Amino acid sequence: MGRLKKEDNPYTLQFSYIPPQFIERRSYTSEIISCFTRKVPTYRALFISGVRGSGKTVMLGDIRNRIGSMEEWIAIDINPESNLMHSIAEKLYQIPELKAAFIKAKMDFSFAGIGVHVENAELVANSDENVVELMLSVLKRMGKKVFITIDEIFYSDNVSFFSHALSSYAGLNYDIYVLMTGLRENIDKIRNNPSLTFLYRARMNELDMLNITAISADYRKTLGMSVAQADRLAFETKGYSLAFQIIGYVYWNALSEYENLDDADMDDIYNEIDSALADLSYDKIVHELSAGDIKVLKAMSSIIRTTGTGTIKVEDIRREAGMTSETLSTYRKRLIDGGILDGSQYAHLRFRLPRLENYVEFR
Repeated sequence: MGRLKKEDNPYTLQFSYIPPQFIERRSYTSEIISCFTRKVPTYRALFISGVRGSGKTVMLGDIRNRIGSMEEWIAIDINPESNLMHSIAEKLYQIPELKAAFIKAKMDFSFAGIGVHVENAELVANSDENVVELMLSVLKRMGKKVFITIDEIFYSDNVSFFSHALSSYAGLNYDIYVLMTGLRENIDKIRNNPSLTFLYRARMNELDMLNITAISADYRKTLGMSVAQADRLAFETKGYSLAFQIIGYVYWNALSEYENLDDADMDDIYNEIDSALADLSYDKIVHELSAGDIKVLKAMSSIIRTTGTGTIKVEDIRREAGMTSETLSTYRKRLIDGGILDGSQYAHLRFRLPRLENYVEFR
């Protein structure tokens, strides 16, 4: 019998909500909140990019909760695959306080199928864009601001229409702001389209890895580990948010069975960690890569297995992969931009995601 109870495990493999063991990126979060809430906002739209499992959704939810708790703000979350304008109108109309204000203002939204027909209405909406515009006019008189979050956004006709509508609302000085997350390549498709004026000018923030020291402190406190044990596990996560949860989850379960980790089968523990990383992230990440991308990763994995070094010369990778310098440069940039490789050391590359070299070795 271990010293922890399995059913009390505070780490989670569940996506899309803020987990009990949550390491906050304080400076990053504060900067984004300040950007929107200051008297003269720095930006009206921001993107957060990052590899799958890096914690984008958790950060988005945390910021939405914080801004939504402020008296003058209305925070709503929108499905990226929906009719964005219609979804915004529906979400706003579903808030009792706002619904009452819209009806009192004699606004007829029956066109959109979200409200009742108002006899002798003073304002009648004739499109989804118009519905939101009329709502924003009421909210401005109420001193309310609208904060919209969209998780995993991608380019579509809906996003194009949404961007043009936001430009129109900004021109009318309505208080509507947007925070979006997405993969780098999907965000680039939006930001590289100059016709989408509002989103084209939106700033993109690349999500950093979690602080290793904070992870170690969490493992020491939550798992009751020594400094040396916690530091070792923290470094193994490489600051990857999903790995922080998975490793914490697996080790908690191990400590629910064994009083001392020396009694546990470490091969079983790491097989479980690798399986969870594959199922929850790496299967999807690698599936989205090109054959050339995978060839580079496999070459790096082979070198690591042979030399034991984690930071590899680009020239050695080129030679192992049998590529020209120009060809490797293309894949190198894609893999760095995608958050899979770290190229911060000149003429060298290393895996940014933990144990990914083990995963690609057999792919």
